[in-house]
Amino acid sequence: MNKNKVFLIIVLVLIAVATGFVITDKTTTLFGEDSGFAVKDTANIVKIFMVDKNNQSVLFERTDKGWLLNKDQKAHEKNIAMLLNTIKNLEVKYPVPQKSHNNIVKAMAGTAVKVEVYANDYYIKMGSLKLFQHVNKASVFYVGSATQDNQGTYMLKEGADRPYVVTIPGFRGFVAARFTTQPKDWLSHEIFKIPYQQIAEIYVETPEQPAKSFQIRKLDTGYEIMALANRQILPGYDTVALFTFLDSFKNVNYEALLDDMPQAKIDSILGNQPVHIIKVTKTDGTVNEIKTYRMFSRYDQEEIYGYKPAYDLDRMYGWHNNQMLMIQYFVFDKITRPIDFFLSAGLKTE
Repeated sequence: MNKNKVFLIIVLVLIAVATGFVITDKTTTLFGEDSGFAVKDTANIVKIFMVDKNNQSVLFERTDKGWLLNKDQKAHEKNIAMLLNTIKNLEVKYPVPQKSHNNIVKAMAGTAVKVEVYANDYYIKMGSLKLFQHVNKASVFYVGSATQDNQGTYMLKEGADRPYVVTIPGFRGFVAARFTTQPKDWLSHEIFKIPYQQIAEIYVETPEQPAKSFQIRKLDTGYEIMALANRQILPGYDTVALFTFLDSFKNVNYEALLDDMPQAKIDSILGNQPVHIIKVTKTDGTVNEIKTYRMFSRYDQEEIYGYKPAYDLDRMYGWHNNQMLMIQYFVFDKITRPIDFFLSAGLKTE
């Protein structure tokens, strides 16, 4: 290759690099660059960091297995989707009036949440040609409180002097609440999320009624179901019932994380006999277990059911990964079937 061709290639590359720096995502409004809060291409967002004035922070990172919270916990998929949608659709309503500017800035200095949004970008972008990928700070802004009419949120772009009232088109309310830095607001509520193809073994024990307890094992061909009470293998089973049960483990969630429960109460609950012990072993050898415990009846259940039951008829406690959860019978009934559920019609007991 002669020197002229080398020189020409270098010039073209330099022009492309310069073009890449000049061309920007036109996300700002008529108010100027300091009002460009939104990141329109949320598919390229790979990381979001939020921290408040008390140094409480949350970090979200996109991975091949979904979004992670603070490096090692699964993030709540729907909440992350809502956050991304919020960041995409942020729109300025108007700049903060000059007469209230100082008061708003002072208030934000003490309460605002800093939001850093990172996205994949390219140093060279020419049409469909994209070269030299890197992660870039796509937007950094501060989220303050709601406006007096609760129809907007005060926000300030990093490096800007003037805050704006920001909202989402078509949304009545304020978006500040969507930028919470409380980790439990972002935790996935997932207990089991296992496709039936990945299930090697399921153990369901009902200590109060041992005759209902069973174990399911995946074999080279088919499955076997064993009664835990007498260690006997069922001579036959209802295939539809079995696969209905196995498929139930693809989406089992808890209602609430009881992370503020005193240790003395936790010890008291765990000192009781479990209602269920459910253990799922995946084909890769990992084991996921939860124990359920009765919850005392809530004050309103007498009004709902016409009498005051000894225990809550809608909810239980769940002990999972050393955390106390609130779970619903409605969700767990489908994975706590008695062994008779699997019997073929001719084998069912009366």
